[in-house]
Amino acid sequence: MNPKTGKTKEQSLDVLHEMLRKVQRDDVTEAGAIELIKEGIREALPSVDTGRALPYKKTPSGRTQVLHMNYTRGQADKPVETEMEHLRFFARTVKELGLRLEILTDGKSRADIEQELAKNEYEALEYTITESQKPVSKWAEDSVEYLENGQVAVLNQFDHKLLEWAMTEGRRHRWQGKIAQENLEEALREDHLWILLGIRVNAVETGVERERAAQAKGQDVGHIRAYIEGGNMIPGEDTTGKPVILVGKDAIAATAHIYQLNDDDVRRVICEDFGLESMEQVICVEQPGQFHLDMGMLFIGNGVVIVNDSSEALQDAIEMAQMVPCLTTEKMAAKLKLQSELESEAAKDLEAAGIEVKREKLESDVLYNFFNGEFVEGKDGFNYYITNGGPKEQEERFEALMVREWKVVKKVIFSPQGAAQKSLQERGGVGCRIKGSHSN
Repeated sequence: MNPKTGKTKEQSLDVLHEMLRKVQRDDVTEAGAIELIKEGIREALPSVDTGRALPYKKTPSGRTQVLHMNYTRGQADKPVETEMEHLRFFARTVKELGLRLEILTDGKSRADIEQELAKNEYEALEYTITESQKPVSKWAEDSVEYLENGQVAVLNQFDHKLLEWAMTEGRRHRWQGKIAQENLEEALREDHLWILLGIRVNAVETGVERERAAQAKGQDVGHIRAYIEGGNMIPGEDTTGKPVILVGKDAIAATAHIYQLNDDDVRRVICEDFGLESMEQVICVEQPGQFHLDMGMLFIGNGVVIVNDSSEALQDAIEMAQMVPCLTTEKMAAKLKLQSELESEAAKDLEAAGIEVKREKLESDVLYNFFNGEFVEGKDGFNYYITNGGPKEQEERFEALMVREWKVVKKVIFSPQGAAQKSLQERGGVGCRIKGSHSN
């Protein structure tokens, strides 16, 4: 068995769960036999190998000065305009703010980057290119955590069906009563049409490529034992400055079901991985009607989180369903009811943990999403926020909140609106495409 990759453990977990399902279906199986299998599953949890270090904060106090991005060509092995637009946007922004850009890409895609960044406008840009053996996912946020001890931590890979089952079971338990039972079963079955399951990192090998790239640079690589895709975990600090980590309940439930643990056990695992002193520093938060927390909430630091507010959109959808009753309008109202209920639940979870919550509508499907972004510290020492572009009036409203009302940044930097909308159509934005860390 390879203790680093845990390959044997992944395979045995799948086998053990199959055994567990079989004996649970058998009415004559003794409780002791069931418990023995569960104990075997719990023993499959790998040991800590992260150095028990905190991940970089995603709040302004993280003082991010390095942006990591992934670049890949399309399926036709040609440059894709949306990817090129984001490369240009990140390069211009990094140059303007005096940051550094680190790009992971495969051999065939590298030529696109070198050709673009050879242009005069990028002359003073500080960047490095690391070559991966295989093409990588464009979503750099989700497969890796950069730790404050200089290590990199990547996700362990699980049997995909096991992971899908585990996360869905968590939703089935938590979402009872949020919507009509028939709609709930459809939402669980057709997650891509309701609220997508956050398990796409598991389906690709970007974590493996990140691990190889880090090892090639001489970095130590650890493994995140809970199934937490990066966008579903937001490290920050409470009002006293103490580190806290917001973790989506999908991640908590998936890990609990996979290893036959309870939620508090999972919080302890996360505490161990990231060197937190107490379980209360891991705050479990309901998915705010989104597959990842960073698509529906924004941690602006010092114990303050902005949570989306779909209540007005829900009211409009209900009125539309009453005026024009049909399957389409009724389904839209049902979806917005679930989203609105989950947003309220997320706000309650945060408030119960002592976090101050502000409610604002900062997303509208593929039209705009300002929750999804990255705080950075410019060469002038001021904080900036990089996010997805949207309609001008919405950009101006959001920037006024960030700069004048909440006073968290000097300026908001928006990506090109067209590229942002195309990216959001693919279920990810600027904050999914880049990952921050400190300068070395």
